[in-house]
Amino acid sequence: MPTRNFSSVIENDDGGPVTGGFDASLTDMTNEELADMSTIPGWNLVHNPPRHNPRGALVGKVVSDKMQKTVNVAVDRYKIVPKYRKRLRYTKKFMAHDEHEVCNVGDLVMIVPCQKISRHKHFMVREIIRAKGQL
Repeated sequence: MPTRNFSSVIENDDGGPVTGGFDASLTDMTNEELADMSTIPGWNLVHNPPRHNPRGALVGKVVSDKMQKTVNVAVDRYKIVPKYRKRLRYTKKFMAHDEHEVCNVGDLVMIVPCQKISRHKHFMVREIIRAKGQL
């Protein structure tokens, strides 16, 4: 089975639209080559592997960071009303433990359940997905 090398095409890529200047089209590739995703030209540029979130993880926006080592995270959930074919937004706020106090108001964060830390706090900040002001 001959291996095809597309590294020269990727090295000379200027980021513009793909115009089909490859030395072999996808129709000429064998099933074995198509099964190996790394041989498909441009696959590493467009493919993002799926994200596996931990069990019970929630994604929300930080609405308050005025407490010590604690942030208030608003989690939005949507429910579709079949009669009107509209969606309703339900917002629930959770207190989450932020050990190093790195979260700011407006950050999009992932929180995961943990052992109860205080009366209202039973989540921890796992990661900051997007800081406020970033795309």
